Amino acid sequence: MSENEYIQIVKQHRDALYRFAVRYTADGDNAWDNVQDTLVALWLHHSEIQVDKAKGWMIRVMYRQLVDQHRREERFRTMTPKLVQEEWYSQHDNFELHDSMQKALDQLPEQHRAILLMKDLEGYHYKEIAELTGLDESQVTGILYRARINLKKTYIKLNNINHNTI
Repeated sequence: MSENEYIQIVKQHRDALYRFAVRYTADGDNAWDNVQDTLVALWLHHSEIQVDKAKGWMIRVMYRQLVDQHRREERFRTMTPKLVQEEWYSQHDNFELHDSMQKALDQLPEQHRAILLMKDLEGYHYKEIAELTGLDESQVTGILYRARINLKKTYIKLNNINHNTI
């Protein structure tokens, strides 16, 4: 890919990459850092990548970076004792809804969360998700089903909701 093609790809896909990273990390600054790392990696490999394959390549690279980062953070959290319990404060119902949904998402296994975000929030097709994660489409379908069920159960549990009302 040429320099002009690289610039066009960056302009076309950086916002989608950012949205995916924000939903996965729940931290805008961290998400932007991941996008930048992905774009640097794309530039370093631009001579090897075909233009029509660039979006999938970037998503795959970012997904792997996010998973690696999550694993490092989990390892660090288990090694250090928690001194203060974090509390979420919000002034509006919308923020409370967002916070409780984010808490429920955070409790999902990393693979479930990533696939759920790719499908339901970013709109990827099952085949695309399968290619990006290295799974079969049937595995993606099963994981997505379990992720949605677990998300619902966790959300209900966190918010003390009667499950018959949903």
